[in-house]
Amino acid sequence: MADQRDAVLAYWSEHRQQLRQSEDQRAVLTNYVLVIASALTGFIAQQKLALDTLPVAILMLVLGVYGAITVAKYHERAEYHLTQARALTKVLTDLGVLPEDTALLDEYRQRHYDKYPRLRRIRLHMLWTGLHCAIAVGGFVLAIVILSK
Repeated sequence: MADQRDAVLAYWSEHRQQLRQSEDQRAVLTNYVLVIASALTGFIAQQKLALDTLPVAILMLVLGVYGAITVAKYHERAEYHLTQARALTKVLTDLGVLPEDTALLDEYRQRHYDKYPRLRRIRLHMLWTGLHCAIAVGGFVLAIVILSK
């Protein structure tokens, strides 16, 4: 029985590590995209929105779209590993490794929700994806401005 518990706990731990890795990779990608988008915007501004910078604006648009798709994929992977870890938590509870009474956890969770009633409704992955979409929109707007100049 202890071997089974250890195996389930190890599997649970692996899913939690994979979840953290997806979150870390999403943060690193976003940092790279922000730095590159800032540099591209700076270059376009330095060139005074010259027609020659149109490909740079389009590159920024593509970079934003790529970032949005990639962080959405990272969210999907994180969600998968979280779901697996939750299922394994249930198995650990059924094996008697974790207590079945979750009243204390539920109480503190509710306290947290009461403290942040509006923020808890905002999905974090939507903020991450929205940031990349804003970069894509910025590239699109720059391209329009460049073409209309």
